[in-house]
This record gives sequence, structure tokens and C-alpha cells, in this order.
Amino acid sequence: MNSNLDARVTASMAVLEEFLTGSRRTVTAQERLLTRAYDGVAAFSLGGKHLRSRLVHISAGEVDGDRLKAATLFGACVDLLHGAFLIHDDIIDRDDLRRGQPTIHAAIRDEFGDDHLGTSLAIVAGDLGINGALQLLLDSDLDDGLVRGGMRMLSAAAQETINGEILDIAHSVHPRPDLEQVRLSNHLKTSEYSFGTPLKLGALAAGRDPEVMKPIAHALGCAYQTADDIAGAVGETTVTGKTAAGDVTTGRATLVTAQMPEGFLADPDHMDGIISTVIAEGDGHLVQARRLIEDADLAPSTRDGLYDVTNMIEGILRRHA
Repeated sequence: MNSNLDARVTASMAVLEEFLTGSRRTVTAQERLLTRAYDGVAAFSLGGKHLRSRLVHISAGEVDGDRLKAATLFGACVDLLHGAFLIHDDIIDRDDLRRGQPTIHAAIRDEFGDDHLGTSLAIVAGDLGINGALQLLLDSDLDDGLVRGGMRMLSAAAQETINGEILDIAHSVHPRPDLEQVRLSNHLKTSEYSFGTPLKLGALAAGRDPEVMKPIAHALGCAYQTADDIAGAVGETTVTGKTAAGDVTTGRATLVTAQMPEGFLADPDHMDGIISTVIAEGDGHLVQARRLIEDADLAPSTRDGLYDVTNMIEGILRRHA
């Protein structure tokens, strides 16, 4: 189903690109920064690996007609929401690089020599994306029940992610953030909107019970976050597209940095031990994910697609083993 999945993700991105282009045309003002905001949202949501859109289509499985149309639209919505969250996350984390390119706030700051201008534009650009994800669904001609169900899931995902970001920010005021609190904020920031919502939206599009996907999404989300936290501590810019060791140098609370000595200083041997511990935690989540996938009542194509995602996450973990 991989080639079919690729084609379906491409179709979701075509829907998203058409929506963003149309939204920009509704604003008649010829303002350079307005264009930069829309261009930024488009770059962040249309770029990347489109994992979330892919998860929607994996979960939906072999569908056609109106169900395929719903999955295609839901895929566009989750990638637009993801792009918006990335823009805001880069401001919060003070990241100047994303996918090897300047983040929106950094690009505007450097172009105009105004840090506040860069932050301001990036905030509203992210807002454009969040509202756009909801507007895209509301403007569609999907059945009202699907629209309402999709809206409920997208809104709940945004709420959880915002709560997780607040908890993540709160870590910065504590010298030694509690590891369980880090896990909680990671779950709220990642598991639901990156895995839970796409997988549940796919099930909704296919007419199945979305709740079946919830435990699988939680396990995959936790595993994915362990890999992301490792990359943020020891990953190279050429691989991650972000500033090398950015989580360490800025003192962000992650599964890696929360286990480092005071002041975020660690000798290589000690760091290797921390990374091994976090990898083991990720492996545990992957074991759970595979068991849940095997036990769930899923179509073969959906099960195979979820196993592919599990293997992908394992591959990211293994880069640092």
C-alpha cells in the first residue's frame, strides 16, 4: 500500500496548498509581511515528511468515495495544524533553524534587524495555521457529522498541545524538573496531536470506532518523543535540520537533559549512559506499540502501515545506540 499511501498524502497536500492559496487571495492588501506570514505557514505545513497526514491514511485503510475524500481532507488539516505548532514551538524554544532553514521569527528578525518584529510575525503566522486547520474543515462539503467529529478532535488536540507547551515552559522555572512531569508534557505535546488525532481521524473517515487507535497512538507517541529528545541533545544539524545540541545549550527540559548533572554538563561516558537509558525507554514503548497493534482488530493494510511507522521510529532510536 506504500505507493498508494504516497499518492494519498500527495493528494492531501494538494488540498492544503489550494486552501492556503485561496486564503491568501481573500486578503486584498498588498503587504510584504502578510505575504511572508502566508509563505511561512505554507513552507512549514507543506514541507517535512508528512507523518501525520500519512497516519490518517494508514488508519483509514482501503477506502474510496466520500470516505477517501474525508481522509484526504483530514490529512490536510493535521499537517496544517502541525506546521502552525512548529512555528510557535520554535519561538518558545528559541530555535533559529528548522529543516535546515531559518525559522520564521529568525528570518524576519535578521532581515529587519528587529527581534520583536520577528516574534510578532511568527506568532500570528502560527495563529493563521491553527485557525486555518479548522476553517479548512468547516469550508468543506463533508457530511456535517464528519465535520463535527473532526472539529472536536482537532480542537481537543490543540487544547492538549497548548497545555503541554505551558507545562514545558514551566519546567524552565524549576532548577531540576521532575522526570515524570517531563514525560507528561511530552505526552500532551506530542502523543495526541501527532499520533492520536491523525489515527482517530483516519478511523472516523473510515466509519470505525476512533477509540481503538488511542492506546496505539499513545505508545507510538511516547516512543517518538524519546527519539526526538535524543536527537535534540546529540543529533547533528545535517540530520535533524535544527541547531546541534540545541536542547542542551538552551537548557530545555527533555528526557535527556532532565537526567544530566546540574548545569547540563556531562562527560561523554555519562552522556552515553543517559542516551542508552532513554533508548531503552523508547524500546519499551515500541514493544508495547507492537503488542497493541497485533491485538487490535485492524485491517491488514492498517496493521502493516502501523508496523512500518513503528519500524521507522525504531530506526531513529538506533541512530544513537
